[in-house]
Amino acid sequence: HLAGLNLVGLRRRGFTREQIHELRRAYRLLFADEGTLSERVEDVASEFASHPLIHEILDFIRVGGERAICVPHDVNAPDR
Repeated sequence: HLAGLNLVGLRRRGFTREQIHELRRAYRLLFADEGTLSERVEDVASEFASHPLIHEILDFIRVGGERAICVPHDVNAPDR
């Protein structure tokens, strides 16, 4: 499961605070509990229409086909 964005790696690669902030917002929306993943992808695409980096992530998800997508761990789920 995903634990979140690699903030240290993003900073090391020179991402600005604003870019990281936008990535975090998109991440939260993508992995929210409401709707299906494909609905959330389209919502994020609309909200972040002018962010090429976020669209690169969305394109990766869209082209995935039958490939599984790693999702964040549900903090409310019981431990196994």
